[in-house]
Amino acid sequence: MRQSEHTLDSDKDNTRAPVAPKPLGEIGRADGSAAGLSGRDAAGGRSRMAARGGAVLRALRARPFGIPAAPAAPTLWRTTMQWVLAAVIAMVLAWLTYSRAGWTPFLSGADLGIHEFGHLLTMWAPALLCSLAGSFLQVAAPLGLAAYFWWRRDWFAVLVLFAWAAESLNNVSVYLGDAQRMVLPLFGDDGSGAGHDWHNILGELGWLGATDQLANLVRTASVILFVVTLGLAVLGYARARRA
Repeated sequence: MRQSEHTLDSDKDNTRAPVAPKPLGEIGRADGSAAGLSGRDAAGGRSRMAARGGAVLRALRARPFGIPAAPAAPTLWRTTMQWVLAAVIAMVLAWLTYSRAGWTPFLSGADLGIHEFGHLLTMWAPALLCSLAGSFLQVAAPLGLAAYFWWRRDWFAVLVLFAWAAESLNNVSVYLGDAQRMVLPLFGDDGSGAGHDWHNILGELGWLGATDQLANLVRTASVILFVVTLGLAVLGYARARRA
């Protein structure tokens, strides 16, 4: 008897009315709602990631290498002295540069050391590149430092380094102008002139006849860089006084 009752119960379960299917419109709305929610979640996640990335970039821009996020308070140095002193240094350095046949106390010694270091760095390279590396590095070194201090917003250092690069350009122009005459005393030269960089460079390129024109071009670049340095000092002073 019990077994028959159990069988009857099972039949009742199997013969229950099936659940009515949802109308197609409701199914579409439900699926669309789910898709919309997932799309909004994904968009929200992307926007949060973008916001975090933007915050990191803003922090890096605001404090590269420890630069204060807020502008520094105006001081006598920031508004006046750094610009005036930089202009004075540039003018004195320009006078020394063009009045001493290209040899400036202290700085020309530094130029020579950097020049020779450029040769050491490129001893593995072809002779033409090695000869050119010395003059290139003695100008690129102060310009590279100026770029770093520009990023640091140390305008006084930037202007002084621009003036140094202008002096170094003139030093290169004097060396370049000696490519044909070869009368300058050279570091480590045995008197034969075989180690004269610019004689070797221009000779290999077939440009020895254009020595004077090339030297004047480099000297003009030196003058222009001195003028730019003074112009930036005047501009910085004027802006700082208006702020």
